[in-house]
Formats: sequence, C-alpha cells, structure tokens
Amino acid sequence: MNLLSVLMVTLAIIGVSRICVVLVAADLYDLSLSKAEPAPGYRPSVWVVIPAYNEELCVVRAVRSVLNSSYDDVRVIVVDDGSSDRTLAVLGEVTDPRLTVVSQPNAGKAAAINTGVAHVGDGLLMVLDADSMVTRYAVERMVAHFADPRVLAAAANVKILAPRGVLGWVQRLEYAVVHRLKQGYTVFNCEYVIGGVGSAFRTEIVRRCGLFDTDTMTEDIDFSMKILERVGNIQWRIVFAADVVAWTEGVPSFRGLMRQRFRWKFGRLQAFAKHRSLFFSRRPQHSRLLSWLHLPYTAAGEVLVLLEPLFLYVVISATARTGWFVGVGLLCAVYTGVALFTVLGDRTEALGDKAILLALAPFAYPLLMVIVVVDFSAVLRSVATFLRQHRPASRWEHVERTGVTVPG
Repeated sequence: MNLLSVLMVTLAIIGVSRICVVLVAADLYDLSLSKAEPAPGYRPSVWVVIPAYNEELCVVRAVRSVLNSSYDDVRVIVVDDGSSDRTLAVLGEVTDPRLTVVSQPNAGKAAAINTGVAHVGDGLLMVLDADSMVTRYAVERMVAHFADPRVLAAAANVKILAPRGVLGWVQRLEYAVVHRLKQGYTVFNCEYVIGGVGSAFRTEIVRRCGLFDTDTMTEDIDFSMKILERVGNIQWRIVFAADVVAWTEGVPSFRGLMRQRFRWKFGRLQAFAKHRSLFFSRRPQHSRLLSWLHLPYTAAGEVLVLLEPLFLYVVISATARTGWFVGVGLLCAVYTGVALFTVLGDRTEALGDKAILLALAPFAYPLLMVIVVVDFSAVLRSVATFLRQHRPASRWEHVERTGVTVPG
C-alpha cells in the first residue's frame, strides 16, 4: 500500500507541476497576443469548407456566420455528403454568390473535406463543422495569425454553444480549461492538434501533405500530426488562436458524450500509431520538447486514465484510515485553482458566462470527474476495439442538434 501511495503521489505531483508550468506559459501567451500588431498588408483569400451530413437544422446558421464575417475576401464551400434530410433544400434558400454547394454520395467527413478542398484557390483554408458557427471577427483574427510566415495551421478557441443543464456546463468548463492549456503549448511550440471546428491551414500545406486521410476516426488530429511529420516544428509552427472564437453544440446526453469521446480517444490512438515516427524523433526538424516530452507524456496520459479508479481508492482509503481530508481537499483545491486561473485569464468570455464559470470553479473537481469517467470508459472501449482488430475509419458522429444561435 505504501509503494502504491508513493506511485500515485509521484504521478500527481508530476501532473500538477506540468499544469502549473503550462498555465504560466498561457499568461505569456496573453501578453504576446496583447502586444501583437495587425498586418494590414496581408489579405489572403479565405476558403471555408463546411462538410455536412443530415444538417438541415443548423447548416445555414454555420454558413451565415461566415458570410456575416467582418473579413471581405471569404468564400464558403458546403459539401453535402449524401444527406437524406433537407440539407440541400435549406442551403438552396441562401442566395449569396460567395456560397458554393457541392453534393456527393456518402463517403465520410474526411472525404467531404477533400471534395471541398478541390474547389478552393490559394490563400487560407478554414474547416468548420456544420453544427458550429464563428463570431463576426473570427476570420479576420485568424488571418492575422497567418501574417507570421512560419504559421502553417491554427486552431480556433471553441466554446460550447448555449450549454444546457449540468452536462452542458461541464463541457463548457472542460473546453475552457483545455484551451487555456493549449495557449501554453503554443508558447512552447509543441501543439499537435488543430481541431476540426474553425481550424485553418495554408492551402499549399494541405496540398503538399496530400489532403486529409480517411483511415482514422479523427481526421483533424491525423492531419495535424501529418503536417508535423512532413515538415516539423523547428522552422514551422502550428498554433492555437485564442482570439478566434467559434461556437459548437455540446453533447446533450451522457450516452452521446460516451460515443463522442470514444471517437476522440480511439482516433487519437490511431493517429499516434500512424505517426509513431514523431515519438522520440531524432530528425532535426522536430523539437525535443515535442517528440521526447509532450507527445510521450500525452500518450502515457491516455493509458494512465485507466489508473484513475486506483488513484481514487488510494485517496479515499487514506482518508478513511487517518480521518484527515487533506488528500481530498488538495484535489479539490488544485482543480478549483486551475478553473479559477482559466476563467479569470480568458479575455474572450462574456461577463455572464464568466460569472457562471467562476461560480462553478469551487466544484470543478466533482464536475470534471464526469469527464474522467467518460474518458475511462472510452479508453477501455478503445482497448477492446483494438484487441478485436477492428479499425473504424473516418465517419460521421452526430449528436442532437438545437439550431440555437448566440450574438456576435
């Protein structure tokens, strides 16, 4: 029991120390963003590809959010991937000449994105999920990040749209914390995931890398790592754009959240296996921080999720034996501290949402344990899927849509 306790405490100290370092780096990111100057001479064309499958309720919302952008030189390509609902019909009601609608037989999300890429020209490619939307200044701010010629790709700051109930606000808080950490990873230039909602790429790097692959469940993680594998992160950068806000629908049910996180977990493991040459790479184009620290730590973290019940057992057992609640108190304090620093440091949060998130911060540990339980289940299912030698590829995963919008 003593050896187990030492192991759990050691892992906890390493995890907390890492988070503290990354949060400090996130503050440095904020300073660099506040001092950044716009580049008025850099005005590339922006092509927004929206893959859609049975999205009649919200695809027009996504399209209009882009067309209402403050950035003038923007075009939208919607690829209808064999929808069986009224997706094509509702798109026909949008008459803006900047919109192109392409229809194809159902082939999966990655294939739909690639079809859209075939219709774009030079400049920047942005990929937006059909259940999502961007704010008015998102495209313009995204362009500013690419004024740095070293930037090849950038991830948007994704927030949960109109969260409903406890599960909705749990996801809202989780997204806030995760994206705060991504700011720190950007400072260290070891970001490796450009997520699918509002992600942007230079069109030349997309073509150079041979478009999106269709053999994994998470085409965005796969393609991000593909860029890093091809060109590295010494001369080039993939970054997190905190001031580029995109909204996406949260998962309204626990069952739906389990399905979503299985896709994320298994797809990440697929991408890790596919691009394993990035791990402990000795090639000069890859930084040691990325290849020898961040990626191995992240991969280990996926496995260590399975030790979470053991960790809780150690904490609860020690509390029961000693009568001291120091362990539980420290856990709650750490999660609360991370949540507070995240929310207070986020300049993109509306005051109303920030007030709610601050009120939830003292309960961050029990709230985020919901995500831990889901992740635990997703990893177990991923291991079982792997052992069955089943290799699901790119496909559509839908959650219940609401079609609600937010101002801005």
